[in-house]
Amino acid sequence: MPMRESGDRLRSLLLTVPAAVRRDYAATVAVHWCTLGTGLLLFHLVARRDGVGGFAFYQIARGWVAAVQPLILVGLGTGLPRYLPRAGAAAPGLVRGALGVQVMILAAVAAAVLTPSEAVAVRLGLGGGTAAIAAITVLLAGNCLCNTVVAGLRGTGQVTYANVASLIGFAVLPVVAFAVTHRIEAFLVLYGAGMAMVAAAAAVVTRPPATAAADPPALSAVLRYGLRRVLGDLALPALFAFPALAVAVARPGAPEVGYVGFVTSAITLACAFVGMLTPVLLPRLSAHFHHGTGGPSLDRALVLMPLAAAGLVAVPVLIIALPAPVLIRHFLGAEFSATVPLLRVGMLAAVPLAVFYAVRPTLDALHEWPVAANPVVGCLALQILSTYTLSRFLDLPLATVIALALAAAALGLTCWLKLRREMAKRAL
Repeated sequence: MPMRESGDRLRSLLLTVPAAVRRDYAATVAVHWCTLGTGLLLFHLVARRDGVGGFAFYQIARGWVAAVQPLILVGLGTGLPRYLPRAGAAAPGLVRGALGVQVMILAAVAAAVLTPSEAVAVRLGLGGGTAAIAAITVLLAGNCLCNTVVAGLRGTGQVTYANVASLIGFAVLPVVAFAVTHRIEAFLVLYGAGMAMVAAAAAVVTRPPATAAADPPALSAVLRYGLRRVLGDLALPALFAFPALAVAVARPGAPEVGYVGFVTSAITLACAFVGMLTPVLLPRLSAHFHHGTGGPSLDRALVLMPLAAAGLVAVPVLIIALPAPVLIRHFLGAEFSATVPLLRVGMLAAVPLAVFYAVRPTLDALHEWPVAANPVVGCLALQILSTYTLSRFLDLPLATVIALALAAAALGLTCWLKLRREMAKRAL
């Protein structure tokens, strides 16, 4: 009976979501899946055209961009969607100011890596020297600028423009750039330059949100909010990267590195549906909390939403984990059967991670302090400690995925309890 009542409440929650939110969420998820699909396609295309060397270069470039981007964005991907709904006519100016900050940071990064470019290329294992480092730097710049403007468009409520910019910049452009170039360096340069052009065009069409603001926030407030979240932005992808890294350091070249990497990729795919909640909900929730709209019904819905997210993600988890032997045999091959137990254990992490993704937009909208980001850092430390401890009793690959599941469980539970406490305070 309690489970039935809970299911009824979750169904009621889904029915109360405004049609505009459901439409924006569906479109954003669709664009996100197009981006993921393009990424997989490019792996295939680069491997076939550029061989092992080009494929390694492309992987290094992607890894470098993923590692450095959170530092360069300085939390603007969250700060702009939170503050622009409160900015009124000042919103376009804040977006342009954010782009100016990005250009200054990127110029400093370019100077830092291009001056000793030959040494940096050797350090990264690249044979192209200055040309290789310049190509990666252009890719990094375009990616950061495009992400900043997309966040700005979401903050001003221009969700359709944001999705179009994302689709062109992150899904269409890379395929076109690959088709019209013949070398990996030229592909990266054209891709990065194209994203910068998309960012410039999107900045031009940025308009103020519908709600006027008597006291718009300053750019310094947006930057202060974002900077507080940089550690969390770095720690979240590290949760997924650490298992394969730990195995790679302990067993260089071992096939288990690929097994563990496959597991974390499967977890990411399972969470893809709920990972897009923040860009869709954060601007709306920020406006609701700032203007005092919504009321108790919204607060109750926000407490139930993480449970709905967990239930949604549990479906692909079961679909992947239960028939894992068959999936692995047909998708990877019979020689990859050692991945099965790792996959079954690791997929458990997806459910509490879904809770975290569903809690994060509410906590980020409510607080300037990084209430949702700080626990990520703590759970990363828990993951590292658990990996070291468990590896003394279990095989290292299994220890890493168990530690990831434990860290994810701690993260999801901690953030959901924080959300319940915040909603209880608001009810007083």
